[in-house]
Order: sequence, then C-alpha cells, then structure tokens
Amino acid sequence: MARKIGANAVNAGAFQCDTKEIAWVRSSMDPRWLEEYEADAFDAADPLLDGVLSCVPEQRFDFRQLGRTLGKSSKAGHMSNAVLAYEYNYMISNTWADGGSGKCVAVAFEHDPDCLFGPGSARAFATISAMMAVALLPPGDDLHEGWAWGTGWQSLVARERDVLSFVYQGLPEYMIAETMRITEFEVWSLIHSASRKMRARTRSQAVALAISRGQVEP
Repeated sequence: MARKIGANAVNAGAFQCDTKEIAWVRSSMDPRWLEEYEADAFDAADPLLDGVLSCVPEQRFDFRQLGRTLGKSSKAGHMSNAVLAYEYNYMISNTWADGGSGKCVAVAFEHDPDCLFGPGSARAFATISAMMAVALLPPGDDLHEGWAWGTGWQSLVARERDVLSFVYQGLPEYMIAETMRITEFEVWSLIHSASRKMRARTRSQAVALAISRGQVEP
C-alpha cells in the first residue's frame, strides 16, 4: 500500500501515552540506518518521535530543509543529515490515542509527497494510514518480520524459532534437517540468522535469550 503512493519505508508502533514508554516499533527501513539510529541514540533528538510520543496527530518533516536549518552542531541536525544518506528525505506521520495507549504510522519518501499525488496528499495519507493502522501487529507474529527497535533484537520467524527449539532439545544438525525437511546448510543458516537477531555470540546463548524473551518455548 505504501509503495503504491511512492513511499520507500514504513514505520509503525505503539506506546503508552502517560509515560511515553514505547511498547514496540516495526520498521521496513534499511537495517544499517536502524543500527546507526540506535548506536547514535538519535531517538533522544528525533523530532518526529518526540511528536508521536506527545500524541501530535499529524506531522510532516522535510529532513533536507531541517538539516540545512540546524546544521550538524546539534544532535537533531546530525540526525536529519544522516538520514538523507538512505533517501528518507520526507516523513509523514499520523498518530492515534485510544485510552492510555497510542499507535502511529510514519511513512518515508525520497521525493516530496506533494509532487506524487498533489495538494490532497495530507488527506490521502490520513485515509491510507488509517487503513494501515487496522493491520498493525507487534513484533513476534508469524506473518510479518520486522525490526523491534528499542529491544536490541529482532523477532524470530517461525522457522528460526523451530530450529532453536530443536537445538535446545539437543538434536544435531542432520536430525534437525530431516525433521524440518530442509538441508543442513539451511539449518546452519537459520541458526546463524537467529543468533544474529538475538545478538548472541553462540547458538547456546541464542537459545537462552530466545527462551527468556518468549520466542522459544522451553
């Protein structure tokens, strides 16, 4: 849906309105940018995130203009300039508060969205983002894989959870491959990707972290 209106990334999330505590964030942005965002603690200076957590219903940012205005002396200016390398030049967000919790959809564009679908872009996006909000799911579901920002790890997909479960049971790679009806190479690949998502140095650590985070049943 986002691609049809010319967007190049979507962020969606939920938070507590009173404490401004983020429950989860799912993003289709480049993982390199997400890692840079987290490593440089850009969340502390992100004007869009600040507006979302303050329950500002609609926001629009031109990060090219913001970067020029703020320069690189401030953290917000540094973030605004850094994001341009990934062609997320414009961001539009819509936020909804429902009781004590809120949800947000923020869409990134390389080109000015007004040039894509004209003066009615804000109204069009409000409708589209409302449709997106109906489908918002937290990280950990089987249908959608996404970066769970703020948790320091990504959700595992079903096959990654399965392979770690078999590792926990003590099965060797060849038996896991037979059980899952895949090759041993695919088993190794799944263990590696699951370990990377858990940010674990060993498979045993990956299993322990996955269990502690509710990704794998002990």
